[in-house]
Amino acid sequence: MNYRHQFHAGNFADVHKHVTLIALLDYLLQKPKPLFYLDTHAGRGDYDLHTSAAERGGEWQQGVARLYEANCKAPALQRYVELIRRYQQGAGSLHCYPGSPLLANELLRDSDRRVFVEKHPEECLALRKALRHTHTSHTSIDDGDAYHALRAYLPPKEKRGLVLIDSPFEEPDEFQRLAAALIFVAERWPTGVYCVWYPLKSGGAVNPFYAALKQSELSKLLLVELWLRPLDAPLGLNGSGLMIMNPPWQLDTTLRTAFAELLPILAPEGQGGMRVQWLKGEKRG
Repeated sequence: MNYRHQFHAGNFADVHKHVTLIALLDYLLQKPKPLFYLDTHAGRGDYDLHTSAAERGGEWQQGVARLYEANCKAPALQRYVELIRRYQQGAGSLHCYPGSPLLANELLRDSDRRVFVEKHPEECLALRKALRHTHTSHTSIDDGDAYHALRAYLPPKEKRGLVLIDSPFEEPDEFQRLAAALIFVAERWPTGVYCVWYPLKSGGAVNPFYAALKQSELSKLLLVELWLRPLDAPLGLNGSGLMIMNPPWQLDTTLRTAFAELLPILAPEGQGGMRVQWLKGEKRG
């Protein structure tokens, strides 16, 4: 395992991803019927921001810390900050960061079924500890492979739900695997909502991913991207992308408002950008 999210927890990409995740779940939870939630690359769940790993790069200080102190107006940003503050358990300062499993677990109801998949044993053990106080019988933590989990758990018995695919991009063919996975799950569970994270770096590695999805028979694909530096800057991770399949109605409007406010907070030097637009499907809301 080369990737350790502890170095990156709470960075701008986490903010981008988790604001979107919370908004997705809030929309889906407006209806009373139980949901199914699958997180294919769950991580350890709980991140101490004052470990040597977290402080080495200080990425959270340019991410969640900036938003934590801001007076946000967009409801989606206020909701995110509310949950991050709640997670500090009464401490005034920002000292820990919840990953997607803990954020989802906070929002989901006892009747909603959730499966968290984390392949790496140490991270999986940490996740079990982080969720040890969860009192619902509808929670499973699986130490299997993410892509195998899509076959194992889909389609679920529930008619509605969300799948988060948040690969660390350790493999050179990850974009190809993600495109194939989206095409596969659309056939296996066509009514599910899917949210796929991907990096934005120089070199255009993401372009074949866009092309493959455009050429597929998939529909209702919403592209949600945020970048802090020019996309051709040769400095590593310039931005963060999310491809959402079957997004809830008006999610695009909600996120467009949120990220228009978020961008100058995270990129005050003005070199970044954002876009919330349909890759395939009609514009709504």
